[in-house]
Amino acid sequence: MAGEILTKRGEVKALRHLMGVSEPTVIHALQGKTKTDLAVKIRKMAIKRGGVEIQNK
Repeated sequence: MAGEILTKRGEVKALRHLMGVSEPTVIHALQGKTKTDLAVKIRKMAIKRGGVEIQNK
């Protein structure tokens, strides 16, 4: 499973608007629960905007 991506406050809402998806879609992508092409794009955008990936144990 991919690590979780931590973002600053309000970033989920910003990503939701930028990517044109629902809040749960962004949250699941950032938590590494989904592995779709869209989830990968969301994760890359989050990291580009300052998010940090942490590895889950």
